[in-house]
Amino acid sequence: MLKDIVYRRIKESIINGKFPMGSKLSETFLEQVLDANKAPIRDALKRLQAEGLVVRKPKSGTYVFSMESKSLNNLLDFRYTIESRACKLAFDKSQEQLYLELAGILDRMQFATENNNIQEYLTLDSEFHMTMVSLCDNRYYIDSFKLISAIMDTVRNFLGSNDSHLQRSFSQHSKMVDALKHKDINELLNILQGHILPEFGSYWMISNLQNKLHCP
Repeated sequence: MLKDIVYRRIKESIINGKFPMGSKLSETFLEQVLDANKAPIRDALKRLQAEGLVVRKPKSGTYVFSMESKSLNNLLDFRYTIESRACKLAFDKSQEQLYLELAGILDRMQFATENNNIQEYLTLDSEFHMTMVSLCDNRYYIDSFKLISAIMDTVRNFLGSNDSHLQRSFSQHSKMVDALKHKDINELLNILQGHILPEFGSYWMISNLQNKLHCP
Protein backbone atom coordinates (compact mmCIF):
# COMPACT_ATOMS: atom_id res chain seq x y z
CA MET A 1 0.00 0.00 0.00
CA LEU A 2 1.08 3.56 -0.71
CA LYS A 3 0.98 4.58 2.95
CA ASP A 4 3.38 1.74 3.83
CA ILE A 5 5.78 2.78 1.07
CA VAL A 6 5.72 6.40 2.26
CA TYR A 7 6.27 5.26 5.84
CA ARG A 8 9.28 3.11 4.89
CA ARG A 9 10.84 5.85 2.76
CA ILE A 10 10.60 8.46 5.52
CA LYS A 11 11.88 5.99 8.11
CA GLU A 12 14.84 4.97 5.94
CA SER A 13 15.68 8.62 5.28
CA ILE A 14 15.74 9.30 9.02
CA ILE A 15 17.87 6.26 9.83
CA ASN A 16 20.42 6.88 7.06
CA GLY A 17 20.68 10.58 7.90
CA LYS A 18 19.11 12.00 4.75
CA PHE A 19 16.66 13.69 7.13
CA PRO A 20 19.09 14.68 9.93
CA MET A 21 18.35 14.52 13.63
CA GLY A 22 16.53 17.66 14.74
CA SER A 23 15.49 18.69 11.23
CA LYS A 24 11.97 19.89 10.45
CA LEU A 25 9.72 17.68 8.31
CA SER A 26 6.95 19.80 6.85
CA GLU A 27 4.16 18.10 4.95
CA THR A 28 4.83 20.35 1.95
CA PHE A 29 8.49 19.33 1.89
CA LEU A 30 7.62 15.63 2.15
CA GLU A 31 4.99 15.94 -0.59
CA GLN A 32 7.67 17.29 -2.94
CA VAL A 33 10.39 14.83 -1.96
CA LEU A 34 8.19 11.74 -1.97
CA ASP A 35 5.76 12.76 -4.70
CA ALA A 36 2.86 11.79 -2.43
CA ASN A 37 -0.22 13.52 -1.09
CA LYS A 38 -0.93 14.53 2.49
CA ALA A 39 -2.97 11.51 3.65
CA PRO A 40 -0.22 8.82 3.50
CA ILE A 41 2.34 11.34 4.78
CA ARG A 42 0.24 12.15 7.84
CA ASP A 43 -0.33 8.45 8.47
CA ALA A 44 3.42 7.78 8.22
CA LEU A 45 4.28 10.62 10.60
CA LYS A 46 1.82 9.30 13.19
CA ARG A 47 3.44 5.86 13.02
CA LEU A 48 6.93 7.33 13.24
CA GLN A 49 5.90 9.48 16.20
CA ALA A 50 4.71 6.33 18.00
CA GLU A 51 8.17 4.82 17.37
CA GLY A 52 9.94 7.90 18.71
CA LEU A 53 11.57 8.82 15.40
CA VAL A 54 9.68 12.10 15.03
CA VAL A 55 8.24 14.57 17.52
CA ARG A 56 5.40 17.04 17.10
CA LYS A 57 5.90 20.50 18.58
CA PRO A 58 2.77 22.63 19.14
CA LYS A 59 2.55 25.61 16.75
CA SER A 60 5.89 24.61 15.25
CA GLY A 61 5.56 21.37 13.30
CA THR A 62 7.06 17.90 13.08
CA TYR A 63 10.77 17.24 13.60
CA VAL A 64 13.14 14.31 13.43
CA PHE A 65 13.96 13.32 17.02
CA SER A 66 17.05 14.69 18.70
CA MET A 67 18.87 13.68 21.87
CA GLU A 68 19.63 15.41 25.14
CA SER A 69 22.01 13.96 27.71
CA LYS A 70 19.36 12.40 29.97
CA SER A 71 17.36 10.83 27.14
CA LEU A 72 20.47 9.34 25.52
CA ASN A 73 21.71 7.93 28.83
CA ASN A 74 18.27 6.47 29.58
CA LEU A 75 18.17 4.89 26.13
CA LEU A 76 21.62 3.36 26.49
CA ASP A 77 20.86 2.07 29.98
CA PHE A 78 17.68 0.42 28.67
CA ARG A 79 19.58 -1.03 25.72
CA TYR A 80 22.31 -2.52 27.89
CA THR A 81 19.79 -3.98 30.34
CA ILE A 82 17.88 -5.73 27.55
CA GLU A 83 20.87 -6.74 25.46
CA SER A 84 23.04 -8.09 28.28
CA ARG A 85 20.25 -10.23 29.71
CA ALA A 86 19.21 -11.50 26.27
CA CYS A 87 22.82 -12.34 25.45
CA LYS A 88 23.14 -14.36 28.67
CA LEU A 89 19.96 -16.27 27.80
CA ALA A 90 21.22 -16.93 24.26
CA PHE A 91 24.55 -18.12 25.66
CA ASP A 92 22.86 -20.50 28.09
CA LYS A 93 20.59 -21.80 25.34
CA SER A 94 23.39 -22.50 22.84
CA GLN A 95 26.85 -21.01 23.20
CA GLU A 96 27.92 -22.65 19.95
CA GLN A 97 25.07 -21.19 17.88
CA LEU A 98 25.63 -17.72 19.35
CA TYR A 99 29.36 -17.95 18.60
CA LEU A 100 28.95 -19.24 15.03
CA GLU A 101 26.36 -16.65 14.04
CA LEU A 102 28.22 -13.68 15.53
CA ALA A 103 31.55 -14.90 14.13
CA GLY A 104 29.97 -15.05 10.68
CA ILE A 105 28.73 -11.47 10.97
CA LEU A 106 32.15 -10.38 12.28
CA ASP A 107 33.81 -11.81 9.15
CA ARG A 108 31.52 -9.67 7.00
CA MET A 109 32.24 -6.64 9.20
CA GLN A 110 35.95 -7.16 8.66
CA PHE A 111 35.44 -7.35 4.90
CA ALA A 112 33.41 -4.12 4.98
CA THR A 113 36.13 -2.44 7.05
CA GLU A 114 38.90 -3.55 4.70
CA ASN A 115 36.93 -2.19 1.75
CA ASN A 116 36.08 1.07 3.53
CA ASN A 117 32.36 0.33 3.15
CA ILE A 118 31.14 2.30 6.14
CA GLN A 119 27.43 1.94 5.48
CA GLU A 120 27.69 -1.83 5.12
CA TYR A 121 29.70 -1.99 8.33
CA LEU A 122 27.05 -0.02 10.23
CA THR A 123 24.30 -2.25 8.87
CA LEU A 124 26.22 -5.32 10.04
CA ASP A 125 26.84 -3.68 13.41
CA SER A 126 23.07 -3.44 13.86
CA GLU A 127 22.64 -7.04 12.67
CA PHE A 128 25.27 -8.25 15.15
CA HIS A 129 23.39 -6.88 18.14
CA MET A 130 19.96 -7.87 16.85
CA THR A 131 21.23 -11.43 16.40
CA MET A 132 22.61 -11.43 19.92
CA VAL A 133 19.14 -10.56 21.23
CA SER A 134 17.03 -12.66 18.85
CA LEU A 135 18.81 -15.88 19.83
CA CYS A 136 17.59 -15.56 23.42
CA ASP A 137 14.28 -17.11 22.36
CA ASN A 138 12.23 -14.72 24.52
CA ARG A 139 9.90 -12.57 22.46
CA TYR A 140 9.54 -9.95 25.21
CA TYR A 141 13.25 -9.15 25.11
CA ILE A 142 13.20 -9.25 21.31
CA ASP A 143 10.17 -6.96 21.02
CA SER A 144 11.62 -4.55 23.59
CA PHE A 145 14.88 -4.36 21.66
CA LYS A 146 13.04 -3.77 18.39
CA LEU A 147 11.26 -0.80 19.98
CA ILE A 148 14.54 1.10 20.18
CA SER A 149 16.38 -0.41 17.20
CA ALA A 150 15.45 2.32 14.71
CA ILE A 151 16.52 5.07 17.11
CA MET A 152 19.77 3.23 17.86
CA ASP A 153 20.42 2.72 14.14
CA THR A 154 19.88 6.44 13.51
CA VAL A 155 22.33 7.46 16.22
CA ARG A 156 24.78 4.73 15.14
CA ASN A 157 24.75 5.99 11.55
CA PHE A 158 25.10 9.57 12.76
CA LEU A 159 28.20 8.78 14.83
CA GLY A 160 29.55 6.03 12.63
CA SER A 161 31.51 8.10 10.13
CA ASN A 162 34.17 8.74 12.77
CA ASP A 163 37.21 6.60 11.87
CA SER A 164 38.43 6.12 15.44
CA HIS A 165 34.94 5.05 16.51
CA LEU A 166 34.76 2.48 13.70
CA GLN A 167 38.17 1.04 14.58
CA ARG A 168 37.27 0.81 18.24
CA SER A 169 33.87 -0.65 17.40
CA PHE A 170 35.40 -3.43 15.30
CA SER A 171 37.95 -4.19 18.01
CA GLN A 172 35.21 -4.51 20.62
CA HIS A 173 33.08 -6.77 18.42
CA SER A 174 36.14 -8.95 17.79
CA LYS A 175 36.78 -9.24 21.52
CA MET A 176 33.15 -10.19 22.14
CA VAL A 177 33.38 -13.01 19.61
CA ASP A 178 36.71 -14.12 21.09
CA ALA A 179 35.13 -14.23 24.56
CA LEU A 180 32.37 -16.43 23.13
CA LYS A 181 34.95 -18.70 21.52
CA HIS A 182 36.45 -19.24 24.96
CA LYS A 183 32.99 -19.62 26.54
CA ASP A 184 33.59 -16.62 28.80
CA ILE A 185 30.20 -14.93 29.12
CA ASN A 186 31.36 -12.61 31.93
CA GLU A 187 34.14 -11.21 29.74
CA LEU A 188 31.69 -10.73 26.88
CA LEU A 189 29.30 -8.79 29.13
CA ASN A 190 32.15 -6.62 30.43
CA ILE A 191 33.10 -5.74 26.86
CA LEU A 192 29.46 -5.08 26.00
CA GLN A 193 29.20 -2.73 28.97
CA GLY A 194 32.15 -0.69 27.71
CA HIS A 195 30.72 -0.82 24.20
CA ILE A 196 27.35 0.66 25.15
CA LEU A 197 27.52 2.68 28.38
CA PRO A 198 29.24 6.11 28.39
CA GLU A 199 30.33 5.82 32.03
CA PHE A 200 32.41 2.81 31.02
CA GLY A 201 34.08 4.57 28.11
CA SER A 202 31.61 4.04 25.28
CA TYR A 203 31.66 6.36 22.27
CA TRP A 204 27.89 6.62 22.72
CA MET A 205 27.99 9.84 24.72
CA ILE A 206 26.15 13.11 24.38
CA SER A 207 29.34 15.17 23.84
CA ASN A 208 30.20 13.19 20.69
CA LEU A 209 26.63 13.54 19.47
CA GLN A 210 26.57 17.28 20.11
CA ASN A 211 29.98 17.77 18.49
CA LYS A 212 28.69 16.21 15.27
CA LEU A 213 25.40 18.10 15.42
CA HIS A 214 27.31 21.38 15.63
CA CYS A 215 29.82 20.58 12.91
CA PRO A 216 29.46 22.90 9.87
